[in-house]
Amino acid sequence: MTGIRFQSTPENEIPVSVPVDTVLARTESLVLWLTDVHVYSCGVEFTIQARRPESTVLLDMFGFGKPGSAKSSGPFLFGIEYADGTVFTNLPGARMTDGLHGGAGRGGPLTADKTYFLQPLPPPKRWSMITAWPYFGVPESRTDLDAAVFAEAAERVETLWPEPVHALVEAPDDRQQPPELELPPGGWFEWAGRRGVE
Repeated sequence: MTGIRFQSTPENEIPVSVPVDTVLARTESLVLWLTDVHVYSCGVEFTIQARRPESTVLLDMFGFGKPGSAKSSGPFLFGIEYADGTVFTNLPGARMTDGLHGGAGRGGPLTADKTYFLQPLPPPKRWSMITAWPYFGVPESRTDLDAAVFAEAAERVETLWPEPVHALVEAPDDRQQPPELELPPGGWFEWAGRRGVE
C-alpha cells in the first residue's frame, strides 16, 4: 500500500491558472475542448467540455467503468501519456488513485463537462492528452502539451499552511473486475488497456 492523494486537489494551496484552451477533438456532430486549467505543486486540475448540436441520449463522460444508464451514450475515452512512458486512463479497471482522478461533472444531451485532477506533474518535455468517443464516431486524437509551462506555473503556487494529514490515504493494491468495454481496434486506447492488465 502506498500513501497518495485521493481524488482531491491540495486544500492548502492557491493554484496558478494556465491559459490553455484548446480543442481536443472535432467532428460535425461533436466538439471536445480543454479549459479551466489550474496547476498545483503536485498536479494539474482541468476540465473537458463536450457539445453537440442535437442528441437523443445523455453524454456519458464519467468513465472508469461506471455503468451508464439506458438513456446514456457509450463512454467517453480519455487518456494521458507522459514523455517517460507513464500512462493514465479513464478505462474500466483504472483506479482513480493511480494518477488521473475524476472530479465533478455534469451531462445532458447537448452539453457535458468533466473535471479531472492529474498527479504527479508531467515530467520534462511534452505530455499528451488522448481522446476518443466511439459511440459518436469520434476517432482517437492526440494533443501535445508543453510540460515546461506547467513546471513554471508550479513554482508560483502559494502554499498557505502545512498539508492536512487526512489529505493522504492508503491506496489499496487489489482491483475489482472491470466491466468489458469495446475499444477502437489497433489504437492507443487498446494499447493502454492492455498495459493496465499486464
